[in-house]
Order: sequence, then structure tokens, then C-alpha cells
Amino acid sequence: MTTAVQQAKAKILASGEGEMHSMLTHTLVWKLDGNDTNGQYAVFEMIDAAHGEPPLHSHPWEETFYILEGELEITLGNRQHVITAGAVSHIPANAVHTFKVLSAIARVLIIVSPAAAEFYREVGKRMTSLQPDLTVLQEISAKYGLQLR
Repeated sequence: MTTAVQQAKAKILASGEGEMHSMLTHTLVWKLDGNDTNGQYAVFEMIDAAHGEPPLHSHPWEETFYILEGELEITLGNRQHVITAGAVSHIPANAVHTFKVLSAIARVLIIVSPAAAEFYREVGKRMTSLQPDLTVLQEISAKYGLQLR
């Protein structure tokens, strides 16, 4: 009998390796997705430039940000925190949040649980301009349970 743990494939990636795509102002480099972790979580590196900022939102998956380089202002509910390299911020499922890149560039390791790679990939494929088409954004958001605030 094969267990779920045995079905997951071992994976080792060198620095800079992984599937890469753009999503709004972010560049995402996928390290692990749900196929690698039996759907439990996904890990990707986000690279973004100054002033990169998604709209205030919430979603049914948890997000953990580990800052590799740069400075972010995290808004969680009505609180704001500035975090820099080496800091971590955990966003619980359904918490209203956003972030803004304060430094010239930021590199952030992001862990989402359960794995929500499909949302990020679909936004990357369908949202190709920095002024996003709100109809498309709302359609994708509704499909994955993300709510814009």
C-alpha cells in the first residue's frame, strides 16, 4: 500500500531555479507546488520592485512571508508593520491584508497552505497589464475564494 507521503516526489532546486512567471508587478519563481506536497502547501519566491502593492484582500489559504531581501510594509487588518530581511509575517486564512514594497527591490519567500498555486498561475496568465482588468480579476478571485476589499 502506498502512502500519500510516498507519492510525493523528492525535489531539489538550486538558487534561481524553478518555474517562473509574472503576476501583476511580481515575478514568481515556484519552488514547490501542490503536486510536490500532496496539496498541503506551495513555496515560491516573489521578486518585486518599489511600490509593488496588491489591493487589500483576503483568501481562504494561509500565507507566510519570509523576507530574503528588501523592505515591505505589511497591512494586516488595521495594523501596519514594516519588515526587513530575516523577518517573517504570517497571514491567517481569511485575514484582510496587503503589502507594499518600500525598497528598490524585494525578494520574499512565500509559503501558502493549503497549496494555492493555481490561483497565482491563472492571474499570471490572464492579467498581463499593470492596470488589471477588474472584471477578469473579480472572475478569478471568485473562482478561488479571494475577496477584494
